Amino acid sequence: MNTNGGEDDAIVPILVKELQGHGDSAVDVVSNFSEKEEGATRRRLWSPWRVVKDLISWLVVMREAFGAPFLGVVMIVYGVSQGYAGTMKLLATNYYWRDVLKMQPASTQAFLALSSIPWDIKPIYGLITDTFPIAGYRRWPYLVICGIAGCLCLWALAFFTLSPWMTTLFLAGVALCTAFPDVVTDAAVAQQSRTTPKLASDLQSLSWGSLAVGGFFGCGVSGAAVHSFGAQGSYLLISVAPLMLIVAALALSENRLPKKSLNFQFEALLRTLRLFGQTLRDPILWKPALYIYLSQGSLCPDISEAMFFWFTDPVSGPGFNEEFMGLVNAVGYLAMFIGVAGYNYRFRSQTFRKMFLWSQVASSFIGLLDIILVSRVNLRMHIPDRAFVLSDTALTDAISKLKLMPMLVLSAQLCPNGIEGTVFAFLMSVSNFGLTSGSWFGALLLKWLHVQKDDYSRLWLAVLIRSLMRLSPLLFLFLVPDCTVESIKPPNIALPYDLEIEEITKDIELCDKVSVHGSDE
Repeated sequence: MNTNGGEDDAIVPILVKELQGHGDSAVDVVSNFSEKEEGATRRRLWSPWRVVKDLISWLVVMREAFGAPFLGVVMIVYGVSQGYAGTMKLLATNYYWRDVLKMQPASTQAFLALSSIPWDIKPIYGLITDTFPIAGYRRWPYLVICGIAGCLCLWALAFFTLSPWMTTLFLAGVALCTAFPDVVTDAAVAQQSRTTPKLASDLQSLSWGSLAVGGFFGCGVSGAAVHSFGAQGSYLLISVAPLMLIVAALALSENRLPKKSLNFQFEALLRTLRLFGQTLRDPILWKPALYIYLSQGSLCPDISEAMFFWFTDPVSGPGFNEEFMGLVNAVGYLAMFIGVAGYNYRFRSQTFRKMFLWSQVASSFIGLLDIILVSRVNLRMHIPDRAFVLSDTALTDAISKLKLMPMLVLSAQLCPNGIEGTVFAFLMSVSNFGLTSGSWFGALLLKWLHVQKDDYSRLWLAVLIRSLMRLSPLLFLFLVPDCTVESIKPPNIALPYDLEIEEITKDIELCDKVSVHGSDE
């Protein structure tokens, strides 16, 4: 999704104007709100009926401006494919590796990291769609292909018990068929935002609002689905997402490109790559990029799979059921919004170094609390496992967003004019690959400590090492500019004398590909 700067301001806005009785277009109505009318509407926001009515009116405005098929694609790609299906797949996949394939925590983590690689190379998808349209179209054919391929991959996981390597291959296929439409839809959203700039923020709110609603719904049903149908049965429910993507893609209206424009687009691609290579050599860019990679996980081992195995172990661990694990994900989702709000309202004026410093320290401290849980000290303190885990999850995810938000803002500010999308997508891929590296690092740590699903005696040591290693990125904090978002300057690139910034921005639609995982991840 498009995440330049205001990534997680994913609260659906309320249209502060009654639309009845106006002859203007929807865009004019939205742009001509008076302060008096806006203030009066805000005073009525606490009425549930008013909120629902205004939300419906806002959706009517969006439909008039962009059309129902386009809004359907946005809601399906972000709300259904990434929100609902993403959260359901996360829980189902954990149980699939544990119950169906009978794998150990370290092996599970290594294979899952491998299956997430499609999220690490998202800029390539943008280059493909820009340079190689199918039959003159750059959007809907790729959405249809991803929808069909995504269904086949999920059905293979649902109906067959595969080897670990084949399972990884099909999970990577699912990830590819989710990440590719994300890039395609990001481009469409950016294009529509340039066409109708007065509703650009509304499009972003629709995108992130769809993701939030879909994610919460997925968290709510994922535990019950895995409990009732098992991990493989849950994959069948998830396959609804790519099927809906096919229908939405066929309804999407898109102009066909003239054949003579294909060679020009290839030349624009080469020009963008040349400018990107020049930008990458600037220390203003590569130093923060290196820190992003180091801080996102390459120096900090991820042992989340071992914790999941222990959480669901009825003998050595608390023995949480599927419904409670779904609740844990939902609480984490809510806590992420709290972290975003905390950054926007309290910490956004701080320097990048200060934010990275204290978020890393807080992340390390919160991680150490897991030792109390895995050593069962919490029970001697009369703290129930469920209360401890929910509180710990809320703190951990809130801190993770406090750490992520300045990184996203910094990444957006480092993008020079003309190739913003390419640079931002590169920085997000660096971040995602850092997370992947952290998963592999964690798998090696679990293997070295012999943490297995029948022996968690050294899990506390893995937690200790993980938490202390979260302080290691502070040694490289000098790579981050010691300034605020208002004072940072992007790299300077020497453009050819016959090439203006405006021409690059107009000709190269790679700037539409401003995208991130997460997620996830």
